[in-house]
Amino acid sequence: MAVLAFILSSLATAAAGADLRYRVVVLRPAVTDDVTTDALARVRGELTAAGFEVSERERDPGLDVRGALETVGRELDPIAAFAIVRAANSNTAEIWVCDRLAGKSVIQSVRLDVAGGAGEPSRSVVLAVQAVELLKASLAQYWLASSRRASQPPAPPADGEALARRAPSALTGVGVEAGVGWLDSAGAVTAVWQPIVRGSYGGAHGWAARITAGGLGTDAALHAPAGSAQIRQQLAALEIVRGFRAGARLQPVVSAGGGVFRARIEGTGSPDPSTGVTTDSWAALATAGAGVLVPIVPPFALAADAHLMLTWPHTTVRFGTVEAGDLGWPSLLVSAGLRAAF
Repeated sequence: MAVLAFILSSLATAAAGADLRYRVVVLRPAVTDDVTTDALARVRGELTAAGFEVSERERDPGLDVRGALETVGRELDPIAAFAIVRAANSNTAEIWVCDRLAGKSVIQSVRLDVAGGAGEPSRSVVLAVQAVELLKASLAQYWLASSRRASQPPAPPADGEALARRAPSALTGVGVEAGVGWLDSAGAVTAVWQPIVRGSYGGAHGWAARITAGGLGTDAALHAPAGSAQIRQQLAALEIVRGFRAGARLQPVVSAGGGVFRARIEGTGSPDPSTGVTTDSWAALATAGAGVLVPIVPPFALAADAHLMLTWPHTTVRFGTVEAGDLGWPSLLVSAGLRAAF
């Protein structure tokens, strides 16, 4: 454990050193003026544009310039420290660059007299230009390398949409789903709960074939003055499914297909129950729906769907000659369950 901890610490230190080798510390004077402030801002911008990481620290008034440059930001391990020193109301300024890796300091004095009385902004420009030139000359090898690094395009993100495009769809492979559905026919027939099972096979690009079966749930009821009926409904469909946003936390799906629909109707007359009739009705089924897959822990995902279903011919329940209700024209099936992929 101790050896492992030492190795990890060494690697972390090396990585940190690699990240900080292009850092420059800029000393900010305790008392400044407009010319120095504007010049420092321009220098920071040039360093940042060249790819350096700039850290700013206030100069300790108790130290001379050289001492401050050599001691400032030791915990940051910069490659260089930089300062501009200008006495109040002076027409000269000193630019200091301390190359901490080479152990040398360079000082340049700059006159700030501007022909034609162009004013303070021109003085700050002159001072900034001279400071950048001195930095380039003093840190030539780092400036070139840092500029190359700054000009390189950023690496594509390892997550987000790029990862989602590379990740397979949740429909990929063999899928088995079990859940519960709520089936409701428009009209007087009551809604029912049914177990829903699905099996699918899909490719990596989001297309899949799916078989859906439902039944063996509660019976629907239909009541009319002439009698009542208990209705058991079963369905089976073959669907084409298309998934979207592969690799995302929420993956929408749409589907369409066809199959068969069966209704077993047990009717009872009123007031004479002996007049009831039991019959089976079969019809072709068309279905279209949309839903969402939510991957949780591989290979499992939560699934939710809503389907609009039409049957042909649709089933009509009559008591004598009176139509009491219809099945499958249309019907709504809403389901939710757990899906496993293999």
